[in-house]
This record gives sequence, structure tokens and C-alpha cells, in this order.
Amino acid sequence: MQRSFRAHSWALLLSWPLAVTALPVTAAAADPVGQALDATIAANRGARDSQARINQLDDATRQMLERYRAATWQSQQLKVYAEQLEELANGQEAERDSLSRQLTEIDRTERELLPLMLRMVQGLESVVAEDLPFLQQERKDRVDGIKRLMSDPSTSNADKFKRILEAYQIEAEYGRTLGAERTQIDQRTVDVLRVGRTALYYLSTDGSQAGWWDAAARQWQTLDSEHITPIRRGLRMARETLAPDLLQLPMPQRLAAAPATETAR
Repeated sequence: MQRSFRAHSWALLLSWPLAVTALPVTAAAADPVGQALDATIAANRGARDSQARINQLDDATRQMLERYRAATWQSQQLKVYAEQLEELANGQEAERDSLSRQLTEIDRTERELLPLMLRMVQGLESVVAEDLPFLQQERKDRVDGIKRLMSDPSTSNADKFKRILEAYQIEAEYGRTLGAERTQIDQRTVDVLRVGRTALYYLSTDGSQAGWWDAAARQWQTLDSEHITPIRRGLRMARETLAPDLLQLPMPQRLAAAPATETAR
């Protein structure tokens, strides 16, 4: 009986730890809310970690996209710049070829310009010598100055050519204007009226005698007194003391066909 009680007591003692150990498991199994909370917390933690990884990937992707866009923009800019450089290079090459041709033409022109200028000076000198005798000293001095300039090695061909053209322009202007000058004819002081390059008339300073230039005979001829007044008016117009108006003067061709009344040499 006593042995049986002791055996029963040891059986109880041995089973007690097992019962104690099994209590938490049984309690946990009996708490579904806790299990749900733990699962939710674990899921949130996993979602958070996943979102963090996604954010990292998103940031990396965004940076890569920005770098790609920047590289694309730079590539486009470089392409435009390269095209501009190519156009500039082509333009410079064309300009270089043009300048080369111009230099060749300039060399040829320089060789041809000097003979041309010499012929122009000779022609100008002939015009002054054979033209109506007005402003003779002034025009002769102009031609002589150009001739001296032509022999000056320090003066460029461009400046020489410019002076020749200016002289021709002055001569051309004479043909479109009235002119007046005081000069000597046969030791008499007279006022000479120039009508373009068509006719020359003179009037003595006392207004008593008038005349005209006979280009065929290359001498002065006298005019009837009826022409004194028109010549005087023409002189005033040429000196701009009278407004321009119609002048009635005898033409040299008609006067040359009529017999001269007197010759003034």
C-alpha cells in the first residue's frame, strides 16, 4: 500500500513539468487575435521592406532616366553643333575658293589696268586740247597733275584710277551746265558764257561787243548787237544771280553757215 502511494507520487512529479511546458503552447493556440496581429505586423514589416527596396529601385530608375535624358539632349546639341560646324567649314571653303579666284582676277586686272589708265589720261588730254576753249588753265593743270600722279610709285593704282575717274566726271558735268568765266581775248577782258559743251559766247566788260567761238575755224567771231542782251542774261544765270530761264541764242552751226562779220583773234 505504501509502495503504491510512492509510485503514484513519483508519477505525479514526473508529469508536472510536462504539464507546465505544454501550457504556453496551449495558451498561444488559444489566442487567434494575437496570431493575427503578429501576422499583420510581420506582413507590414515585409511590405515596408519591399517598399523600401521598390523606392530604392525607383530612385535608381529615375536617376538613370535623368541621365538618359541629359545624354540625349547633349547628343542632340552636339549634332546641331556639328552640323553648324560643317556648314561653316563648307562656307569657309567656298569663300576661300572665291578669294583665290578674286586674287587671280586682281593680278590679271592689275596687269591690264595700267595700260587702260594711260589710254584714259591720253584721251582726257586730247579732249581738253581739242574741246571748246573754256577753263583752259584749270583743265590743263588737272591733266598735268594726273600725269605726275601716274609716275608716282608710292601711289596705288586704285588712287590713280580714282583721280582719273573724277577728272572724267568733271568733264562730263561741263556738258550739263552753264558756265561763266572772265578771260582775255585779243588782249581784251571779256566774260565768256559756256552753254554745256555746245557753244561759247563772249561779252566785253563794257557790254558793247559780243561774239561766239567758231569750232571749225578755231577762232572767235563777232556777233550782232541784238545778241548782247541774251548773252548778258545767260552770264547772270551761270553766276546764279538770275533764275534759270529760256535763253534765245544763235547756234554755232547756223552762225558757221552765215558769213562772219568780224574775226576776233
